Formats: sequence, C-alpha cells, structure tokens
Amino acid sequence: APFKGLLRIEDVRAIEKDAVEIAKSFRPNDIVVAEVLSMGDSRSYCLTTAKEHLGVIYATSVAGYPMKPYNWQEMQCTQSGIR
Repeated sequence: APFKGLLRIEDVRAIEKDAVEIAKSFRPNDIVVAEVLSMGDSRSYCLTTAKEHLGVIYATSVAGYPMKPYNWQEMQCTQSGIR
C-alpha cells in the first residue's frame, strides 16, 4: 500500500522559511526525495526537504517536457528553456 506524507512550509528548506511558496517549490507529479521527521497520524508521515541532498529530483514542465536542475532553487524545461 502507498504511504502518504505531509510536508509543512517550515520543513521545505532550512533558510528563509518564511519566504517559501509551496506552489513554486513543488508541482503535482514531481518526484521528491524527502526525509521522515516523525510519524504523523495513522495514515501519513511528517517529511522534510530542508537538507542539501533532498528535494525535487524529477519534474515536468507545464507543457509536459522533462525539466533539469538550473540551480539549487530552479528547474528548467529541456525543450523551451523556461524556468
């Protein structure tokens, strides 16, 4: 059975926590490497991506093309170059 996780805004990154916007950090269908912080309720885990080796490892653009890392904060579409 699949497991569900909860990623709180304050657990997305270690610095500038108050500037995090979830919609700009993750999109539906992104593949994310996260670390378990604790057990949530009986159906989920509390997660963090606030370490250098954690975060989005695969994403697709709005047009559906694969994206590649541009820098530590952004991904770039392999077809259009849009970040």
